[in-house]
Amino acid sequence: MRRRWSTWFLLCALVLAAAAFRFYGLAWDGLIGAHPDERYVVDAAARLSFPGGLNPFTVAPDYAYGHLPLYLLAAAHGLVSGVDPLLVGRALSALFDVGTVALTFALGRRVYGERVGLLGAAFVAVMAAHVQEAHFYTADTLLAFFSIAALFFAVRFAGEGRAVDACLAGGAAGLALGSKATAGLLAVPLGLACWSAPDGREQGVWRCGVATGAAFLLVDPFAVIELPTFLGNLARQGAVLRGALDVPYTRQYHRTLPYVYPVMQQLRWGMGWLMGTGAFAGLAYEAARVVRRSAPGEVWVLLAWVVPFFSFVGGLYAKFPRYLLPILPVLAIYAAHLIDALDRWRRGLLVGLSALVLGALLLRCGALVGMYRAPHPWAAASEWFYEEVEPGATVAVEAWDHPLPVDASDYALVELPVFDEETEEKWVVMEERLAEAEYVVVASRRGYASLGRWPARHGRTLRYYERLFEGELGFEPVACFTRYPRLGPLALADDPTSGLAFSLPDGCEPASRWARHLGRLDESYVVYDHPRVVVFKEVGG
Repeated sequence: MRRRWSTWFLLCALVLAAAAFRFYGLAWDGLIGAHPDERYVVDAAARLSFPGGLNPFTVAPDYAYGHLPLYLLAAAHGLVSGVDPLLVGRALSALFDVGTVALTFALGRRVYGERVGLLGAAFVAVMAAHVQEAHFYTADTLLAFFSIAALFFAVRFAGEGRAVDACLAGGAAGLALGSKATAGLLAVPLGLACWSAPDGREQGVWRCGVATGAAFLLVDPFAVIELPTFLGNLARQGAVLRGALDVPYTRQYHRTLPYVYPVMQQLRWGMGWLMGTGAFAGLAYEAARVVRRSAPGEVWVLLAWVVPFFSFVGGLYAKFPRYLLPILPVLAIYAAHLIDALDRWRRGLLVGLSALVLGALLLRCGALVGMYRAPHPWAAASEWFYEEVEPGATVAVEAWDHPLPVDASDYALVELPVFDEETEEKWVVMEERLAEAEYVVVASRRGYASLGRWPARHGRTLRYYERLFEGELGFEPVACFTRYPRLGPLALADDPTSGLAFSLPDGCEPASRWARHLGRLDESYVVYDHPRVVVFKEVGG
């Protein structure tokens, strides 16, 4: 009885810690909507109305995610209508991710025991990838929550064969599918669970399938009513993800290696080197157990989720790190199980290894959350403009990036088409607008860090950035704004110009000698909540 109470006490402590990290700093950008996907979802949800205006395709014709995130936000905002919908959405995201921590414990305990469940939940509670994503209202936190819920009920059904678990697994899978289409891969672990169940395989498949369809229809009715539109949007999004349809925000993935790139991004930031190494080593350990046929059916169910999902997502051209969020809790469980197995092989390793991994995770998590105390760089740069730049000044900003200053009503903004193809027309426009400009703002690394790595396609743009950053275009850097994940003097900084022929101007790097460079990080780890802003002023202007 005492052990049971200690388990629940530890779980409650983990959940509270997870909530503290996720709910702290939800207004991390001053609610300007710095995350474009989040801004898109929140705007679409805000334009829905009951009872007649519930069709998402009327307010966002190209919407390609599931509709459940829209309806949840619209309903929640209706209950607290005086609160900014962006903040309501982020609170929902944080809440669902706290739920994922609890479900990680339940799933880990079910398959491997209490120690593994608690340790796996502890890893997710302080994992930078989860904490950071919980500060954004995108479909991925909901997808992760409902996917782990579906896996939990699936492994229970595989072990006990109870009809209610088949229905619950299917219902959770339907809600996951109503969040994002990649949840369709849940068909593999749920199908395997039905095949592994002690009794009633056919009944399990039928119940699970009906529950999935009913839940999806409940939360995504217009995906069925307007099926051609829904499938067309999915096809377009699929073309973007495969690289068949070129868009500026995926050019950062040019010449990145399938599977290697997403793993390296998790090692460099999302999970960190210790946690990431343990997670992927644990995955290999579980796969070896399955090959040796020494693993129960429940282990097969988890692998039937992680392996197909990673095989699909890791092989895409557009390898956004958040796409791996639905499998990170299972990878955390694998890391915990590997540590538990090592402890059983040699007693005493559990405490040491767990403390080492948790310490590394806490360092990143604490640095990330602590960063939110500082103003967002776009807000800081805007305040600098209001104080230092006379109204009426002409400011050149980059297309496909956030125009600065945020309130540009007193300034004349002109757009630099840096992402356009290298035509003479593009450079006529570029030269005309640079000649007009008194200031040039590079709001983030979106342009130079991706286009600069594609000289065969964007060679002239690469030379433009080299000359701009080196002061050869008649502009000099006068201000740089950023914030870093930081704990005291220790700053964790990415290196956006790694491998490029130019570097950032002086003053755009961490001043602390304790700064640790993490290498080139994905835009979605950096650009939304801590971009580097560089402001250039016309020489003599």
